[in-house]
Amino acid sequence: MDRELNDGTILPCRSWSGGEGRAAWDIKYDENEIKLRFDVPGLAKGEIKVSVEDDTLVIKGDYKRRAGDDCWYCRGYSSYDTCLQLPESCDRENIKAELKDGVLLISIPQKKLERKTIDIEIQ
Repeated sequence: MDRELNDGTILPCRSWSGGEGRAAWDIKYDENEIKLRFDVPGLAKGEIKVSVEDDTLVIKGDYKRRAGDDCWYCRGYSSYDTCLQLPESCDRENIKAELKDGVLLISIPQKKLERKTIDIEIQ
């Protein structure tokens, strides 16, 4: 987490919150894509929102107990709220998200950045 933002590293802004603490998540990097995996058991597609605000990926989710839920722990309400600082190399316009079997998968394409170096004369 001590690397610079523009080297392709995603940094958390806030962590998950909820009835039982932070939800599990994982991240994979390669030169073309960043993949994120969030465990969101019990949340339906309509209960999760993924958005980009400036240079930040925002993930919010609200679970409300539904009629007929057979609950062992009987948690009636839980919410998830996290944000991740996106590196400059991310293609924000083409981020994709998919919810499958209680797992939120997010794919963030990486674009090649050309770095411009300017030498500063020391006086």
